[in-house]
Amino acid sequence: MKNKFAVLLGSVMIGALCMAGCGENAAPLPQSSAGSEVSENVQATSASEQETSSESEEQSKTEEQPESVPEVSDPPPDGEAEFINGLLVYNGVAYEQFFGDDDMAENYADVMSSVKKSLGDGITVYNVLIPTHCGVTLPDKFKDYVASQEDYLNKITSSYSVEGIIPVNTYDTLLHHRDEYIYFNTDHHWTGRAAYYAYADFCKTAGIDAIPLDSMTSKKIEGYQGSLADSDIAGLDNLKEDYVEYFTVDKDIETMLYDDTGEELYEYSLIHEYAEGVNAYGVFLGGDQPLIVSENADGNGKKIAVVKESYGNAFCPFIAYTYSETHMIDSRYAEFNLNSYLAEHDIDEVIFINNAMASATYQRCEELEALVD
Repeated sequence: MKNKFAVLLGSVMIGALCMAGCGENAAPLPQSSAGSEVSENVQATSASEQETSSESEEQSKTEEQPESVPEVSDPPPDGEAEFINGLLVYNGVAYEQFFGDDDMAENYADVMSSVKKSLGDGITVYNVLIPTHCGVTLPDKFKDYVASQEDYLNKITSSYSVEGIIPVNTYDTLLHHRDEYIYFNTDHHWTGRAAYYAYADFCKTAGIDAIPLDSMTSKKIEGYQGSLADSDIAGLDNLKEDYVEYFTVDKDIETMLYDDTGEELYEYSLIHEYAEGVNAYGVFLGGDQPLIVSENADGNGKKIAVVKESYGNAFCPFIAYTYSETHMIDSRYAEFNLNSYLAEHDIDEVIFINNAMASATYQRCEELEALVD
């Protein structure tokens, strides 16, 4: 079964991602033509119950990784899954499938190695790779329908051809929080809470203090319908409801927006609380922008650049809450040279953050290479 769906759906999923660019307003995957739509019911097999060594901590206070991997809540054994419009839909949740392989992992590792070599020894490079929804919360009974993101991410980490790329392991942490609201039901992004856990992992790796989750103010935008929902397609028209959670701090942070050449435009904001409906994920950075720079009067005295895509939008505010100066660069839209930019602004730390699906595309790799050409 795995090979049957992998061959047929792999090019659809990866190709659609390349066109959408994993953007905040990316369109749903294209529908199959009449008579060729992939749709099959999969009888769910009963899963054995596992005992966990400890209960999950209260969500607002979970900064430390739980001791054991929690189970994913599951309907009765006669529950069904369907492949609809290139998505695996199960229990009211739409999952993009993942088909990254060793060749794709090695290609991304080669690109990151080339980027690190271009930036030189004076720049500290962190590589934050984010597993997508199906790699973390898809019930284990369906694991044969997608490639292993754990294996894929480990292959990247083990394939660098240069030294000095510091990996940040988010897979294990997100897996240990898989019973929390860390991915959307109707969208391909992760949630603000998941981004916090990745931020905490980064801080631990970088040897700096993370802002405690319970010291920030949690807010929600209700009624979110993301890029995977479609009212015109049966099965995608009744997915579970979503909301967008975001976190704010009481800090004096000045933020400016720049165009794709690095030219200053106007005062901006990290959090756009007016975002709503299908655009609610735009609460993070106001959506995809080429360059945003924040100055934090209460920061740690350091500067950093974050080279990102749309998953990074939810991650960046936490970095800006922590560092004195944060330069948020979208690799898809920035047209300036990264080497020159870092030198001009005296920055010696860079975070590269990409979701696993995006890293498995040639388009993303070409965009990263173009930044240092």
